[in-house]
Amino acid sequence: MSGILINKDNGEVATLVLNDKPANCLTVELMSAIQTELDLINNSEKHKVIVIESSNDKIFCSGHSFMEIHKMINKDDQKSQENLFTECSKMLLKIRQSRKIIISKIRGIATAGGLGLVGITDCAFSSDDAQFALGGINFDFGCHQPSVSVSRSISTKATFELLISGLPFDAKKAQEVGLINEAVPNDQLDQRVDDFCQQVLKHTPEVLAMTKETLYRQTTMSIEEAYVFSSQVMVENLQLPETKTGIAAFIEKKASVE
Repeated sequence: MSGILINKDNGEVATLVLNDKPANCLTVELMSAIQTELDLINNSEKHKVIVIESSNDKIFCSGHSFMEIHKMINKDDQKSQENLFTECSKMLLKIRQSRKIIISKIRGIATAGGLGLVGITDCAFSSDDAQFALGGINFDFGCHQPSVSVSRSISTKATFELLISGLPFDAKKAQEVGLINEAVPNDQLDQRVDDFCQQVLKHTPEVLAMTKETLYRQTTMSIEEAYVFSSQVMVENLQLPETKTGIAAFIEKKASVE
């Protein structure tokens, strides 16, 4: 595996460490490496959770590489520019469509495409000194693509503030608007994410995957369609052996205390 991405695999949890120093730019190489690892993990039956973090305490991910983009501009290479953002879309959709639960652990700043990466993950936890921005506007380069996942995590007005001000949200505000689940002191972040992972690992992989897919699919439907769809999934869920066993165990336990 490329040194720009490290997989710290402990069995049920795979931690992908962004290691493209100094800024963890979303170069074509890094995005390709992330997709390769996601494919391997998605095809693994032993993994339930993927954590994405940075080896750099100052920068989680700074978004696309201006050096890479500058070369494309100088060559008047619009095709490469199109390929760059297509590759980014593929990576983000692979995260959203993965049957694994994907968590971002943020230290430092997540900006532009880096914030788009945070926005697409299922849950996000950060240190209390982390920052979150869509700073492309500061260079007259709007964060159009990153706003897709961010605007699906928080309100349009909060997204718009990030887009047109270029100023970052601190961790407290990011938590308040729903961009992250929780901000904790830096020395407690690893434990907080580990604890959350352990809670998730208690549950059946099939139900975790079903829950993730149902949530994201039903939020794009009308309320009438959503109830029909989610009702069908509830019935599918009841057919799983683990679900039947779990409900039977609940009934037995209830009967024993009555």
